Amino acid sequence: MRSILALLGFILIVLVFYSYQEGVWKEIFAYYRFFFDYKRLRLFILSFGPFAAIAFILIQALQVVFAPVPGEISGFVGGLIFGNVLGTLYSTIGLLLGSLAAFAISRFLGLRFVERVVKKDYIDRFNHFVTHKGVNVSFILFLIPGFPKDSLCYLLGLTHMRIIDFILINVFARLPGTLMLTLQGNAVHSEQYRFFFILFSASIVLTFVLYISRNALVKFFINAIHRIRSFIRPSKLK
Repeated sequence: MRSILALLGFILIVLVFYSYQEGVWKEIFAYYRFFFDYKRLRLFILSFGPFAAIAFILIQALQVVFAPVPGEISGFVGGLIFGNVLGTLYSTIGLLLGSLAAFAISRFLGLRFVERVVKKDYIDRFNHFVTHKGVNVSFILFLIPGFPKDSLCYLLGLTHMRIIDFILINVFARLPGTLMLTLQGNAVHSEQYRFFFILFSASIVLTFVLYISRNALVKFFINAIHRIRSFIRPSKLK
């Protein structure tokens, strides 16, 4: 409890500082945009015309399979280009397609291939938990911001997890982080720096909230999976 209060106090202090130093943050974002040149990337994707959304979805999918750029960056760019609603939708579709591809590749090619694309440290640390705890641990790991979810998709392909469970975990556990990244990207594109900083601070708080309520979330999610299973394949359930 003390750590949470300390975090909230720190965020409050930073927000107060920011309210008086907004000009400084504008300069920081100016340099940020210069180095990442998101406008050029935006023009590149939009150059596909009516297929711009498809191009972005493919980029999102490929970054899961090959990981040329961190997913946090591509999710952020989605908000820059397409706005809040479409950015979240396209990112979710792309992430799901890429995750399914990694899951299928891993299941088809096996451990030897996974050892080539996933760091041995990740395999050693999470293989036991993912194999024996299944949905519970997988949901929590997907929920944690910054966790290497692309590697997790490959690891889950080595387990006996059902494809429907994997899809549900992937979509619902990724959604909060995807939404926050998209909102932040759109805020920067609209030059709403104050709103961006509020979102960034809220992301930190959300991370703590998700962590301390993880057990309740897992219980709710497991119940939802059972209901969906019974709806999809009722004849196979006792």
